Amino acid sequence: MNRRQYLGVATATMAGLAGCMGDPEYTITDIGVSNMAGPLDYDIEAVDTAVTVDSPGSLDMTVRNSSQTAVEISNIGVWPFGILALIPAEENKFKTLLLTDGYAETDNVDVTANSTRTDNTRLVRSLAASEAVTKRYFVQGNRLSGSGTYTLGDYFDGPLFSYRTDDTDSWSERNPTVSVTITERSLLP
Repeated sequence: MNRRQYLGVATATMAGLAGCMGDPEYTITDIGVSNMAGPLDYDIEAVDTAVTVDSPGSLDMTVRNSSQTAVEISNIGVWPFGILALIPAEENKFKTLLLTDGYAETDNVDVTANSTRTDNTRLVRSLAASEAVTKRYFVQGNRLSGSGTYTLGDYFDGPLFSYRTDDTDSWSERNPTVSVTITERSLLP
């Protein structure tokens, strides 16, 4: 092989790999959920574990009323979970906003590529005895601040939600401890 052919093949190979090596891809590898005290059970399930710039991963969040009476759930943003984020354990890393179709269905939240805003309208709805609600949230690769273990929390540092039962007028805040481990996938074999 002469020098020109070698340089041509090497250049084409590097150009082909450049696109692959530019944006990291991730995998949701583990989810841990602590039990909550009170009448509500909380669960999170990874539906699509692959997280790329072009195709987000997805998480289904479920809250279930395990009591025999109705429970009112309150939060800000979209009901019942609000504006969720993955919060990195490491200092100086940004929160990762989780997206949901609920943002497009409400006037209370405005999400753009660079910002998130809410009008702080409190949403209160009732969850009947034994009733469950599941909402899907998406993890976009271009919003992640890298691999690691994250905790699930409110994007604006509030509680995930508050609740009250028929026998009380005061609200109880709930912040279940949820950890989500995300690892970077190798793009080369």
